[in-house]
Amino acid sequence: MRYDAIILGGGAAGLAAAVALARRGRRVAVLEAQARVGRKLLATGNGRCNFTNTGARPEDYFGDHALARGALCAFPSAKVLEFFASLGVPARVDAQGRAYPASNMASSVLDALRLALQEAGGEEITGFRVRALSREMIATAEDGRQAAGRCALLATGGLAAPSLGAADAPFVKALGHRFTRRTPALAPLETEPAPALKGLRAQCALSLEGRKERGEILFTEYGVSGIAAMQLARFARPGASLAIDFSPDGRLDLSARARMLPKRRMEDFLNGVVPRRVGQALVKSAGIPQAKTASELTGAELAALEDMLAGWTLPVRGARGFDQAQVTAGGLSGAQFDAQTLESRNVRGLYAAGEVLDVDGPCGGYNLQWAWASALLAARSIDERLRA
Repeated sequence: MRYDAIILGGGAAGLAAAVALARRGRRVAVLEAQARVGRKLLATGNGRCNFTNTGARPEDYFGDHALARGALCAFPSAKVLEFFASLGVPARVDAQGRAYPASNMASSVLDALRLALQEAGGEEITGFRVRALSREMIATAEDGRQAAGRCALLATGGLAAPSLGAADAPFVKALGHRFTRRTPALAPLETEPAPALKGLRAQCALSLEGRKERGEILFTEYGVSGIAAMQLARFARPGASLAIDFSPDGRLDLSARARMLPKRRMEDFLNGVVPRRVGQALVKSAGIPQAKTASELTGAELAALEDMLAGWTLPVRGARGFDQAQVTAGGLSGAQFDAQTLESRNVRGLYAAGEVLDVDGPCGGYNLQWAWASALLAARSIDERLRA
């Protein structure tokens, strides 16, 4: 069957573009490799779906800035919120600009997209794992099925979270497109192990390769997790050092603390400031015996402990793999797509949107904002091409 547009990928970008086109009266089919669409969308925001951020700006994004500007200026978060309101999904926005569906459930966002697509006459074709796409916009599945469109949209996503359906799209290379280097972004950090701290959480400021983040971290058997650590994944390089500041609100005067608690043994000296096991690890790193009391500390030992508290370092090995990443850094080269339409410069009638392109953002609704904005821009461009 021939459609006005075939959408390769039933994730966030693919579904949004399909809805936008179907609502314009276009015959649309979403071709999804998995048994169901939107699996990764269901997992976002811990199942709550932080689906945009009202503060998202093009300069907040990494990768191809021309692509980011084109889509995010055409469809800023305000227009995305309007789009979802038209689907029956009002938003609740928190103090950090993070927007969630009023229901607080990711399933509401996915259901709204699927319902709108169905109501507008669009189709979902699942289990359609694309093996090839011709310049005539004919998609061939691994099982031999075919679907054709006057236009096609690449919305196949990135490599992050393969357990939720992420997969490569090597067939686009036959159309003359290339991928930039793709690496895990928003992933936990692998560091030298700190087994005594496994399972502990702490509020900290982190620094890696000149980049800083702040928030709660979680010590794991392989390193450090938590949003603050994951934001730094793209900068993780073997040989780098992660600096952890356990006093992010200001350097503590440990001399005053020692005078106030002279009999406190060092194994408990930092109790109330940091978790007990963290305090003990810092004391050990400062070279101070755990059995020593605060009154016995020398000035040099107090200074060393203050330094540890404000900048304990762990050697970095890298970031965890795509299986633990939320987003892919890198993607289809932006030089091969028109930033104002997202149409391929190599193949007329072929467009791309979402994580498959070389654009990604920080945590907090930025990546879904990119998915929606690029999808709505591509849908508008496809509709204009079909009307021409």
